[in-house]
Amino acid sequence: MTDDMALVREYAARQSEPAFATLVARHVNLVHAAARRQVDDPHLAEEVTQAVFLILARKAGSLSPKTILSGWLYRTARFVAADAVKSSRRRQQREQAAHQESLMNANASDPAWEQLSPFLDEAMARLRDRDRDAIVLRYFENKSLSEVGAALGVEERAAQKRVVRSLEKLRKFFTRRGVTLSAAIIAGAVSANSVSAAPAGLAQTISAVAFTKGAAAGGSTLALVKGALKVMAWTKAKTAIIAGIGLILTFAVGTAIISKTQSVRRQAKTQRAYTRANLNDPNFRGVLADLRANVWPEERRLATAAIQARQQSDETPHAVTIDLKPYVNCALTDSPASPKGISENNLAELPAGTHVFGGVPFAVDGLIQLDGTNMAMFQKSYPAEMGQIAINRRCAEIYLFHGAHWIYGSDFGKTVAKLVLHYADGSTREIEIIAGQQVFDCWFPLFTTGVDQQYFMMMAPGTERAWTGSNPFIKRIWPDESLILYRSAFENPQPDVVLSSLDYVSTVTGTAPFLAGLTVD
Repeated sequence: MTDDMALVREYAARQSEPAFATLVARHVNLVHAAARRQVDDPHLAEEVTQAVFLILARKAGSLSPKTILSGWLYRTARFVAADAVKSSRRRQQREQAAHQESLMNANASDPAWEQLSPFLDEAMARLRDRDRDAIVLRYFENKSLSEVGAALGVEERAAQKRVVRSLEKLRKFFTRRGVTLSAAIIAGAVSANSVSAAPAGLAQTISAVAFTKGAAAGGSTLALVKGALKVMAWTKAKTAIIAGIGLILTFAVGTAIISKTQSVRRQAKTQRAYTRANLNDPNFRGVLADLRANVWPEERRLATAAIQARQQSDETPHAVTIDLKPYVNCALTDSPASPKGISENNLAELPAGTHVFGGVPFAVDGLIQLDGTNMAMFQKSYPAEMGQIAINRRCAEIYLFHGAHWIYGSDFGKTVAKLVLHYADGSTREIEIIAGQQVFDCWFPLFTTGVDQQYFMMMAPGTERAWTGSNPFIKRIWPDESLILYRSAFENPQPDVVLSSLDYVSTVTGTAPFLAGLTVD
């Protein structure tokens, strides 16, 4: 447990005012600087800062001992600032230009910071939690690599690798925004400018308000707290967070990207309207026809565009694609989950060769199809595992490009597959692949309106929709649905030990998982 978390525990257990005051004094500059970059005026930035620490006071007892508090506060500031910007959008539009000018003038002596600062917090929001924590510790708080490693619970060498990888991800993000700077220049600019002194007296004000349980806070500050807590509840449900002007894509509550003209009445009426059982139910005929005509086409277009945007560039620093040709047991033109004689239910539209999916390159030559008990209905048999897939290198991340047949809502939370990792020192580790978190059925709607919200609530960080297509069989049987494959990222438990090989294993539930690509970084 870090010193920060020891103080959090002290406050949670004994309501220790000195412990909380120490935390505020230690981190108020980081939080205020992040807030100031993201909102349109200094007074609102102070409100955001105050709201962040009020949320800390409320949630102190529920934070994990392993929490990197500075990273948690930085992310919470992002949530609160997003709510603040949304609430003051008109004022933001009037004052944004002046705000940006003031930020630039404050750091006019650093042209690199002037270029990247408008994009920094969006870029940080795109990082995984551990990567963001590493950057905050190293460059926002200017801790040594040994201190970063101690906070993250890894060796200094592993911490250095994570910092380098995370910094490279930021560099690529900035490049896509037209800011071409080296990783070293980015590191220097962030280290020198990302945290600045908060207004005098702000820390004392925050501590005083927190000690009253927020009773002394203004109504607008409490509204920010309430809004941010709601967003944080969504993220705890493992919602996908999309950065960009602070808006949160509310997949977590099953809402969709709905046309502005869609009424509240339609939203209530269409909730869970799309199930395969409802397709032939006369009671849903009108609702489904309305969705097909007015909602789903645009949702499909936006979802497809989002997937394709993530296929444009490799975002991994040192990715190595693994050759799966020796292990492939199913061609892309095969139809494993269909009766014998039917070959249309295939992945023939999936491009073979090396391509980027979900920001990661994969070499696709076919599938490693594993067994599931539902395969028996088609009198087909596939292996329960594909063992000894050669890796022979050190790596920090393991990326899968994969999918499955027969994952239903009742299967969510079940371990349907796993990776068994074999290291050069003779040790082994296992990584579970859980239905509804890292893998989903490859037949599924691209749209979200009308779909049961549980399908969007559990997707794990590091997993995303990475490819979509169709085939003649799905068009004939369930024409509203699409073929979808997923990219999932897993941390290697032993990044400093050579990973000799891994086994791809089915737990032989009804689900039949398959692997189309494997990459390590």
